[in-house]
Amino acid sequence: MKNLTKFLFVFAVLFIGLASCSKEKRIERQLVKKDGTWKITSVDYKYYVNNSLQGSANYPNAGTIEFNKKGSFVMTITLSGSPVTSGGTWTNSKDDITLTVDGTTSVLKILEGPKKDKMDLEQTDYYNDTAEKEVYIYRLKRDE
Repeated sequence: MKNLTKFLFVFAVLFIGLASCSKEKRIERQLVKKDGTWKITSVDYKYYVNNSLQGSANYPNAGTIEFNKKGSFVMTITLSGSPVTSGGTWTNSKDDITLTVDGTTSVLKILEGPKKDKMDLEQTDYYNDTAEKEVYIYRLKRDE
């Protein structure tokens, strides 16, 4: 009976470990599916001071982001004015996508998806010395 209990315990631990890895790998596969290009259908922006909303904006058809299978990405975004293109590396966990450009890291929390070729990501930038915070919600759809 002790052996059966040990076996079930080890099996349960392995199953939990595999289940957590599988979501991470599933997200990775979804990001690079087809040619890895996602259209940024909109960006919702909010600006806070001392946790009080000071301003907001919405930017429709804001650009694209392309995830490469080898861990690189290229993003072209237009929030106001001319488009800005940047590139770097990306990694993901089961909860977020980390983008690194020239040594600067941005963590995008996965709010929704990626499923049915849609995904919502949240980037929050804190400025503790001035009590400011900027929140960007990126709404993405697989580019067809």
